[in-house]
Amino acid sequence: MILSLIAVLTLISVPGNMPRSFTFESDPVGAPPAHFEFARTGHGAAGKWTVEVERGGKNHVLLQSSADKTDYRFPVAVVKNESFRDVTLTVRARPLAGEIDQGFGVVWRYRNADNYYITRCNALEDNCTIYHVINGSRRPFQNHSVKVASNAWHTLKMEARGNHFVVWFDGAKVLDARDDTFQSGQVGLWTKADSVIEFDDFTIAP
Repeated sequence: MILSLIAVLTLISVPGNMPRSFTFESDPVGAPPAHFEFARTGHGAAGKWTVEVERGGKNHVLLQSSADKTDYRFPVAVVKNESFRDVTLTVRARPLAGEIDQGFGVVWRYRNADNYYITRCNALEDNCTIYHVINGSRRPFQNHSVKVASNAWHTLKMEARGNHFVVWFDGAKVLDARDDTFQSGQVGLWTKADSVIEFDDFTIAP
């Protein structure tokens, strides 16, 4: 009985089996978060990813503040030195501004800035979409219309199991798709064009 209990506790304590959450509370304001690296798919300026105090609040958030209006421009922030196949990602996001787009999303199986999966929701289009990006070309393979309010916090969740991907927006299932393009890679956050977005509570779980 004691040996069984020790075995269970050992399994629970393995870091790879435990959810990991980025709240940005320990990161200094005005600087990029320590555990992320940054890239840009497409054209235009690089993204500007810094930890800031939430607009109208006191929590630390990760803000993408560059408002370059280049349409085919996708700033990404990915977690360093970690690769996943089956994974569940959850993040809270708030679209603050953007004339071309107000899109925010999560990326997974990220190989480089030109090859990864992305699911995003857009407050100007009122929809959520899932894409693969192959050699820099972003191709949608499922879309769902849903109200996405500006200047409001939303929760986006994506579960990847093999070639099966399920997406929830504010607790409601919105996308359920399959694709075999990528098998593993990094995970992270994404915006489009001039979208100014706050992110918080980014959680990676098995």
